[in-house]
Amino acid sequence: MMNNKLLEAFNELSINDKRDKISNELIVIGSLINYIEKKYNIDNHLKIKNYNLSKDINKNEGEILTFLYEDIYNIEREIITITKLIMEDNK
Repeated sequence: MMNNKLLEAFNELSINDKRDKISNELIVIGSLINYIEKKYNIDNHLKIKNYNLSKDINKNEGEILTFLYEDIYNIEREIITITKLIMEDNK
């Protein structure tokens, strides 16, 4: 469960900083997935895009949602792959 202070701090950020924060969280999740894949010798193809505070500021909300959705979708696919491979190994 998320700490209310963290959520309040997030709510105080500008839209651009919120976009960057979400992107950074996805990068951390991607790094954890890459670590697990390396540990289990699973081919690693996950690449999470890094939101650029200055370059991406002019993207509209639709473009940002697509930007984030692509990373979320790729993370989901990797987690499904890892889960299937680990479950097969444990049979």
